[in-house]
Amino acid sequence: MEAHGELTLGRKLVLGAGVLLFIDLFLPWQSWNLGPFGTRSVSGWHGFWGVLVGLLTAAIVGWTGARLLGIDLPQNLPDGTVTLGLGALILLFALIENIADDYSAWASYVGVLLAAVVFSDSGEQLPGTVTAREDPDR
Repeated sequence: MEAHGELTLGRKLVLGAGVLLFIDLFLPWQSWNLGPFGTRSVSGWHGFWGVLVGLLTAAIVGWTGARLLGIDLPQNLPDGTVTLGLGALILLFALIENIADDYSAWASYVGVLLAAVVFSDSGEQLPGTVTAREDPDR
């Protein structure tokens, strides 16, 4: 476990990708051409799934940022499991938002990619998996 005020590389990636995803949510995730009437677009915050992605992204950035600032987190909530769970939900809801909406714009694909980075770099190891570092036979 890292000391207060220090983050592992994985957590730094979670924080950076989370901040970028939060910014990306304000860009047009859906865009359609209305012909002579111009184009219409809506941000990633549009709709139920978009709001969930935004709130969960704010939560994971706040959670990881609190660790960076040395703020004491609740002891009964394991840091890695909370980060892994939030990352998984963010990725799932970003995928649903992108698939469910018609006329997805480039920012929605960037958002799904950033959500995948948030999830993949949570730093939590799933039960029953062994890394090469922990394998005594290597």
